[in-house]
Amino acid sequence: MKVLFVNSNPERFIKDREPLGIMCLSATLKRAGHEAMLCSPRIRNVERVLQSFPAQIIAYSITTGDHNFYLMFNEAVKKKNRELFSVFGGPHATFMAGFIEDNDSVDAVCRGEGDHAFVEFVERFESAKDYHLTPNFYVRRDGKIYRNPIRNLIDDLDTLPFPDRELVYNPSRLARENKIKNFMTMRGCPYHCSYCFNASYNELYKGKGKTLRRRSVDNVLNEILDVTAKYPLELVYFRDDTFILFPDWVMDFCHQYKRRINIPIVCTARADLITEHIAAELKKANCVSIEMGIETGNNDISNRVLKRNMDRKQIIEGAHILHSYGIKVLSENMIGIPGSNLAHDLETYVLNRKCAVYYANSSMLQPYFGTDIYEYIKKLNLFNRNIQDSTPEGYLRGESLLKLKHRKQRERLNKVIAISVKLRLPTWLVKSLIYLPLKQVYALVHIVFKGYCGSKLYPFRKSFKEQIQIFFQLFEQHHFLGNMKVK
Repeated sequence: MKVLFVNSNPERFIKDREPLGIMCLSATLKRAGHEAMLCSPRIRNVERVLQSFPAQIIAYSITTGDHNFYLMFNEAVKKKNRELFSVFGGPHATFMAGFIEDNDSVDAVCRGEGDHAFVEFVERFESAKDYHLTPNFYVRRDGKIYRNPIRNLIDDLDTLPFPDRELVYNPSRLARENKIKNFMTMRGCPYHCSYCFNASYNELYKGKGKTLRRRSVDNVLNEILDVTAKYPLELVYFRDDTFILFPDWVMDFCHQYKRRINIPIVCTARADLITEHIAAELKKANCVSIEMGIETGNNDISNRVLKRNMDRKQIIEGAHILHSYGIKVLSENMIGIPGSNLAHDLETYVLNRKCAVYYANSSMLQPYFGTDIYEYIKKLNLFNRNIQDSTPEGYLRGESLLKLKHRKQRERLNKVIAISVKLRLPTWLVKSLIYLPLKQVYALVHIVFKGYCGSKLYPFRKSFKEQIQIFFQLFEQHHFLGNMKVK
């Protein structure tokens, strides 16, 4: 059976995040003897692909924010191709599967881990028998919606095939030639941060197996070696929630990775898990940068609202350990957290400066469905508008869905925090800048500075053409999602 995935990553809109979830689904489908292709969300692209690849199923992986666009897109596709069967998956589908009731063009919704579930569904659908009874799926059939229970989690991740990179790389030269490739070594997270869906995900799978699972070191290394044999690869980017979980695994990985591969690494870490020993081993394994969540500079907001169970001292200590080993720190931050004010957001700036962060990535807090913070905001009636009206372009423009004091100043801070941290500007100057009515100027500065850091951050030389491409990709990403139209 033929399955057509629709995602905004292929063609010119690829940057440095590959759709690993879709690539994993495609790999399991192909191993089971099915076919899969990927195209970008344009009606003309779907029509063109369907001429040479007559798919029976069209599939989308959606998050809160882009869900409205994909629902409208799917409706438009189905009007022209009534025989197509549409399946939605991803975080939004997992926690808001009920949207199938209000959208007649949605034929099925896959909740949770889809590797085996989607293959089972496709095979049942191909036989035209009991596909409506597939575990993990909500299915519309003969005017009725069937809601099926969740199946067990996959216990051994080594049994899964490597992500299907051809799915993305074949139609996209930029993705194929990109020197940065993404990998994941584990699934699940043991922490309960209120802004993340992991706590709800763990509850969804309670009694259905271990939510925290990791691939063997050999399995991960073999995937990387497989990629190096086929594609350009000069930086390995691990997208795990927290790469440095399980110190024994990390030590084993670092030892073998240095001996067998030794390509520069970027990975993720919680500040309170960073030790001298781990930092030293990561450095030996050629780790050049670590993504570390700072989120907020205020301890009360961090622990009471975000439930991070971490304080400023631990963050500063973790950052200083990394610096002592020559590992750059990339931070993640949120502005406009419920219960916080402008002074708290400025504390976030100060903490990033104290940590000597190389690039402070920041966003206005987005309360996704299935998270504790969404329920917290809803309970306190802090929504400025219906979250169902959220859009991808609003997220990229740095807009908040919350009722905020000093909204304009906080949205401006979101755009200037990265360059201000890099220049180590005094707090009084940053505070003065965000009171100036220069929103569009700051937005432009933000994009240009992000492109500059992207061209300088990683330890390999980029040609002038590649550096220009980085800037254009950033502009394309922002304007593409800001102008997504169903046509």
